[in-house]
Amino acid sequence: MEYDEMLEKVLKEKKGGKGERFMPPEPDVGQVGQKTVINAEELAKYINRPVVHIAKYLMHELTAPGQVDESGKITIGGRFSRRIVLEKINNYIKEYVICKQDGSPDTQMLKIDNNTVIKCLACGAEYPVGRIK
Repeated sequence: MEYDEMLEKVLKEKKGGKGERFMPPEPDVGQVGQKTVINAEELAKYINRPVVHIAKYLMHELTAPGQVDESGKITIGGRFSRRIVLEKINNYIKEYVICKQDGSPDTQMLKIDNNTVIKCLACGAEYPVGRIK
């Protein structure tokens, strides 16, 4: 088998399996009074990101105050539908988890000096991440 044929075969296998194996769990989203409670601990472990970072993103996107308790539950002021919260979480995954070079979910967020970067464990790409305001 020629090198190009082998490379093509490996790339096809990699692309075929990627979508099937990355299935982040959907967090529980509920309403308590005028607040939305999101249990994101399992999701955070699966995507290898801190719950606090996910919470900060959600609070910014939903323009609502919130907090994270010690068990990994995010409480956000205001009533937000499950659909809206899951849509924001999917946007978070696209922005802060999926590699922009090869589409791999196998990334980690690193702090280098005062900059945050995403490093892909599959292809080795590194790129800066914008701050959540």
